[in-house]
Amino acid sequence: MDRQAAATFCAEAESVTRARLFVRITGAMWRLRPETLADTELCMSELVGNAVRHTASHRLHCRLWSARGLLFVEVDDEQGSDIPHVEQPGDDDECGRGMLLIDTFATAWGSLPRPGQVGKTVWAALPLPR
Repeated sequence: MDRQAAATFCAEAESVTRARLFVRITGAMWRLRPETLADTELCMSELVGNAVRHTASHRLHCRLWSARGLLFVEVDDEQGSDIPHVEQPGDDDECGRGMLLIDTFATAWGSLPRPGQVGKTVWAALPLPR
């Protein structure tokens, strides 16, 4: 592992903004390129927003870490039963595009149960420019 950073937030709508700030501060310290930072911020925002909207979690744990030319964005929630999936929203639908966006620009993404704990980790891997 090259670098890592983590933050814990209450599972509330305002935490989407806090998670984006966490990414911006971490990205500045790591000197991420603007385009990588924008993709990472969007990814974290979508994962936190999904956890707030679709789980009964009280807290969310967010991580950024890098290894082997990839930047990993992870969000732990407290509900393992709601596995995210890519939807195909209609043209007029106001929701349902978050995982579609992540699927489009992430190298890979997925969801894993948290061993020994309640909940799951939803993650995405983004390429780091060399």
